[in-house]
Amino acid sequence: MTKVRINARKKERDRQNALGDNILRYITELVTNSDDSYKRLEDKKIEHDSLIYIKLEKERRNEGYVLSVTDHAEGMSSERLNKVFLDYAGDNADGDESGARGIFGQGASDVLQAAAEERKTAMIETIKDDVASRLKYNIDEDQDGDIDVREIPAQGSQLKQLRNNLNIPGNGTKLSFGIPSRVKFNKKIIENLAESIEKIPSLRYLLNTDSRKVIYSFNGKEKLLSSRKYQFQEENLVSRQTFKMVFEDKTYNCELSLYKNENKKDDGTDIIVRDQNYTVFDNTMFDFKNTLAAQNLSGELVIPNLYKLCKEHLNRDGVKDAIVFDNRTGFDTRNPFYKTLNNVLYPILDEIIKKQVDDNKSTNLTNNKRINDALKKLNKYLKNELKDTINGPGSVKKEPPAEGIKFVRGSITVTKDKKYDLKLYINASMISAEETIDIICDDENYVNVSPLKINYNSEEVENGLVIKNVTIQGLQITNDSIKIQAKVGTRISNVLVDVIEEDIHYPENGMEFYPANISLVVDKPHSSKLYIDTEIIPVGSVIKIAGEGLEIVDNSIAIKQDNLLNDNIACIDVITNGGIVGNQYDVVATVMDKQCVSKITIIEPNQNDKNSGGFISDIKTDVLKMAAQSFIDLSTRILYINSANPINLRIITDIDNLDPDNPKFNKEQTKYLCDILATQAARFLVIEQTKNGDIDIEDPEDATAQILDLIQQHKNKIYVDIYPSMMGIATEKED
Repeated sequence: MTKVRINARKKERDRQNALGDNILRYITELVTNSDDSYKRLEDKKIEHDSLIYIKLEKERRNEGYVLSVTDHAEGMSSERLNKVFLDYAGDNADGDESGARGIFGQGASDVLQAAAEERKTAMIETIKDDVASRLKYNIDEDQDGDIDVREIPAQGSQLKQLRNNLNIPGNGTKLSFGIPSRVKFNKKIIENLAESIEKIPSLRYLLNTDSRKVIYSFNGKEKLLSSRKYQFQEENLVSRQTFKMVFEDKTYNCELSLYKNENKKDDGTDIIVRDQNYTVFDNTMFDFKNTLAAQNLSGELVIPNLYKLCKEHLNRDGVKDAIVFDNRTGFDTRNPFYKTLNNVLYPILDEIIKKQVDDNKSTNLTNNKRINDALKKLNKYLKNELKDTINGPGSVKKEPPAEGIKFVRGSITVTKDKKYDLKLYINASMISAEETIDIICDDENYVNVSPLKINYNSEEVENGLVIKNVTIQGLQITNDSIKIQAKVGTRISNVLVDVIEEDIHYPENGMEFYPANISLVVDKPHSSKLYIDTEIIPVGSVIKIAGEGLEIVDNSIAIKQDNLLNDNIACIDVITNGGIVGNQYDVVATVMDKQCVSKITIIEPNQNDKNSGGFISDIKTDVLKMAAQSFIDLSTRILYINSANPINLRIITDIDNLDPDNPKFNKEQTKYLCDILATQAARFLVIEQTKNGDIDIEDPEDATAQILDLIQQHKNKIYVDIYPSMMGIATEKED
């Protein structure tokens, strides 16, 4: 047997992704490692001084910097160094017993690897029971980690001198690393590093306690770090609730506390998720990151035994999974645990946050018909650009096709002007990565197809299967089906495409509301579109509809032949009434073992026809407690123009005195508004495309520039599209 060799570029990429370009993630790893070592001493009731010493100094060999973290905790023998650093990602933290944070067993290794890759200092010096050891980390020509561990022959005065040099009076460890070039480390970051460390959510509790002293040293100056100024104050408490979450037949008794935080923009505190041992797993607002009323709320969520659960999932028999990312960026939002937690937490957070809405003076700009028309055009652009995904019916398994290549469906129907991703399955054992698959369309007047050539690389293969997307855009209504062909050598797969005027969506799991989140006007019947794949849920099946707080017009709806949009996909309108402005309601559809949810936010009416259910539901002015000129509240999808922003006040001088029934603007103000709407819509679109995986970043090191360029491209197109409607406002005002 021959051992499979992992390509060097893959190893290098993995190292770059491990801790990224943020120096605070490197520091967090090393400080928490030292804290874990102290926790093990405390568990054994061994006395210690609890000092952690962070030092930044110039690299002697070049103009770079070396950062070191020193503790006076357990120290490590040469045997222990070999065990820990030769077993990358091994289970070495003993967290179940001591409350230590380490889960993945790779934090210190990731730090050393990143430095060693650039031939910078990557070293551990440690003393254990009067025996000193040194580890030097290197990267060999195959991009593998290579460690050199040696005991340092030092006794008597030599050992004393070594202790002085290392600042380790007893047992302890010092890890030093040269800061890699990919890490952002400019003059401003260096000047504010001590304060930035104090703000790190993962260190918030460690730096709030008297049981640890963390000292930062730079240029001969030392500072005792403390996060006490970021500690939650009971007088700012907004809500404290306990709730139960059931996951894998275990019940977790959780506690959520939320506080008013006027300095949130500065300290970056969302909801810190921790366990009973103050181990921090994430800093997140869950689904409320861009919710207006949550901008001044921070807090903590305590989930007992979360460390134990994460560790069990990494070590369990069968399928192993990570509840939190191993690059220490928080929860894996695709993991069932996060989805379960988010589903339980959403209504709790939603209720609390809704109560925080200030009753500010607000003007609904869509009361002006021309702005409302521009909003409709803007939403149409977003709808066309956000691709739908055509999945195969539920009976189609994700396995390599016996024919070599295969579209997930033999025939599809697409909506005119809309883009779809059609999945193409490739059998990697029959079609090699060196071969090119041609995509051929027999009539490009009716559909636009891309790409026209498909290749894959070995990293895309999973269990012998590669899944690629072919983007199809309907251009004109078809009378006869258009054939699209995937061909490589003698292997061929065909799909027949029909273009229709009516919207169509292919539900991934047999049944799906689309869009799943909509805003609808109060005091009017609400219609949610429910799409059904009749290959999974046959015609004649009865779907049960429920929605607490809303009146359901029909609680039992049978799928009829009349509901079919093509041979397989049916669409039914779920009609509801009622609701309170500002509240969000869940409409649940259930049939057989399938269930799906539509989230409906009730909004106030304006004087013009609403484009209800659009991606952006409304445009308003309001006083926002933030620096932004404009903001999209993703819970209501209302685009707000901040009437407290000094730039807005200078350009729209009468922003606080607009006619609420028909707000109007002069030409310069209108051009400015047009720019704001186009910018926010473009940002919203790119965020959605990124979440959907529709954006392929070619160069990770230049990702920011690519995203900004993409936003600008969409902004230009949207601006041209809505400008004529918007400029009519200026004509009205001058008349």
